[in-house]
Parts: sequence; C-alpha cells; structure tokens
Amino acid sequence: MINLKIKNYKKNIFLSEKQFKNHEFIFLNYIKKLNNYLIKNNINVKNKFELIDFLYDLPEYEKNIFSQLIGGYLNHEYYFNNITFELINCFGEIKKNIIKNFKNYENFKINFIKNFINFNGWGWVVINNNKIFMLKTYENNNPLFSVNLGGYNSIPLLCVDLHEHSYYLDYLNNKELYLKNFLNYINWFEVENRLQNYFLNK
Repeated sequence: MINLKIKNYKKNIFLSEKQFKNHEFIFLNYIKKLNNYLIKNNINVKNKFELIDFLYDLPEYEKNIFSQLIGGYLNHEYYFNNITFELINCFGEIKKNIIKNFKNYENFKINFIKNFINFNGWGWVVINNNKIFMLKTYENNNPLFSVNLGGYNSIPLLCVDLHEHSYYLDYLNNKELYLKNFLNYINWFEVENRLQNYFLNK
C-alpha cells in the first residue's frame, strides 16, 4: 500500500488553494488506482524503487499498464514534494552543479522556461553520469524508467507538471508565468537531498 500525506496548503502567489486542491485530487486518484492494483495482485512493496523493480519482472503486456500507474504516482510525488509555499534560494551542491552545467542560475531559468513552455507532459531536471540536464517525458513516463518504457535511466532532481490541470485555473493559457512562478517556489532543500542521495548511492 502507498500511503502519502500531502503538504498543507498555505496562501502564496504561485498557486491558489482551488488550483492546488484540484491538482491534489488528481494525484490522490493515481494513488488510489495504484493501491487497487497492488491489492488485487497481492503485491507488497516498501518504496518506489521496489515498485520499479517489480515493473521489470512483469510480462510485456502488463508493463505499459503498470508503468503508467507507477508514473502517475511517482511524477506527482516528485512535483508536490519539490514545490513549496515559501521563497527559498537555490543553495548547496545543486547550485554548484547548476552553475557548472548552465554557467549561471539566470541562464538555468531562461533555459528551463524555453525548454518547457510549449510542452504538454512532464519537465525534469535530472542527473546521469554526474551531469545535470533537462528532459521531457510524455504521459506518465518517469526518467527512472528504462528507455523502452519511455524513461532515460536517470535520477530526477526537479519535476514540473506541464499538463493543463496543473495550472489552468490560475494561469489559463499563460504557461510562461506559471513556469516563472514555479521557479520562485522550489523547495531546494528537497532537490538538494535528492542530489546528495544520488552521490551516496552511485
């Protein structure tokens, strides 16, 4: 069973409570569907990495179905955990790596918006072979997945939901403003923790 407590909403200029709750409902529905699948098939897992390990043991005809359930859960978990309702400056090893790969933080933000403004899916900052880069996944594919399942065998550091349901109530068609505000409300403690875990486990 997947149990998850979503953070409490606090008033901010990034997301209205209505937008947040609407998106939260979609996330919780993915968790419900995934749990139903796990119970129906008598599957016991302790963490998300065990979910992915189990995925690769499935028959081919079931892999795509289960990967979409896992991805719907994982992607939203990454997104909700890496947003915050407070202003936090980028710091630590993640800041050093952003500067190393994008020259400076402003250039990172410009590239982030340029990469994701016209895409409908998921936007990611990932690390692979000690290099940080941006990539996109369609539907509910996750960078952790193998290439044949729509992934990149990469470790997610930062995730932004680019589907309309994540922003349309607050931003209508102004995706650029959504992305700009997203960049101001990133939980860099969470992102730094993901990067440090990568270094510890590589």
